Amino acid sequence: MILHDFIYDWDGKSKNGEKPVSWWPGSYHVKIVDLAADNNISYLVPIAVILKNAKSNPAMNTSLRNYIHNFAQKISKKYDLDLEKTLWVEIDNTIRVTRLHPDPKVIPATLYAISWRPIMPNELEMIAPYLGDM
Repeated sequence: MILHDFIYDWDGKSKNGEKPVSWWPGSYHVKIVDLAADNNISYLVPIAVILKNAKSNPAMNTSLRNYIHNFAQKISKKYDLDLEKTLWVEIDNTIRVTRLHPDPKVIPATLYAISWRPIMPNELEMIAPYLGDM
């Protein structure tokens, strides 16, 4: 079930001392999906956030691959998502996925271990119904 479907824009500027998603402007079509809502299956990762660049000019496309932790923190806070139980899916020429895992180092800020990988066939099958208008 689609929980939220929207365009998320950022201008690359700091507001109120808060770090932007990235220091370059960008825009993404975001779809937040509850994978478990339509059936009685309990998933370890019940939420998928599907992302596709919303800008049509390739020169202005800021990829979230290097900034997913900043983006994920903002989206998770606003929409009350558990970062560790969310699958982040970026669609461009290929479909790649990641999950954010807090790095266990003891420092004041939380760092995340992030590794993008190609989507697996079972994951693609789960999100395929939500890709039509992306």
